[in-house]
Amino acid sequence: MNIHLGADLKDRWAAYCSNLGKTPGAAIKEAIEQQLEKAERFPPVKTYRQTREVADAEPKVRFEILLTQSEKAAVLERSNLERCSQRRWIVDAIRAGLTNEPQFGMTEIDALGESNYQLLSIGRNLNQIARKLNEGHREPVAVELIEGLRTIIDKHTDIVSAAIRASLERWNIE
Repeated sequence: MNIHLGADLKDRWAAYCSNLGKTPGAAIKEAIEQQLEKAERFPPVKTYRQTREVADAEPKVRFEILLTQSEKAAVLERSNLERCSQRRWIVDAIRAGLTNEPQFGMTEIDALGESNYQLLSIGRNLNQIARKLNEGHREPVAVELIEGLRTIIDKHTDIVSAAIRASLERWNIE
């Protein structure tokens, strides 16, 4: 195994190992063994992922939970803050825990939608500028830069749109 640490990090590592009375190689081996032992004792929890949209017509499975009064009050408060039903808030919390992906509240969805709207507007203006530059055959570098910006904006709006859809629509979890 070869590890490039750079001069400073290598010197600091060697000094650290020397203080422990170990060679750098022996200390790395011990660290790897500790990590593997920890992984065996505490295997990673499976992270689920959203794989496809679930049709609204697909039947839902009933699941009942009991909450304390304070938990119920907290869920009500959070759902009101996020402008959604308590049921929706609980489903979003479960989905966020299963997938490690954000489940946006209506405030965030509104902000993301506005972000996409503004970026699309900028993109349209960039297209108009690029078209004018192309017609006059002016500075090809400027045209290339504008087209590059448009590509970045398109990619951003696609990502934001997908995030909004993932939060608003139910997807299969696998």
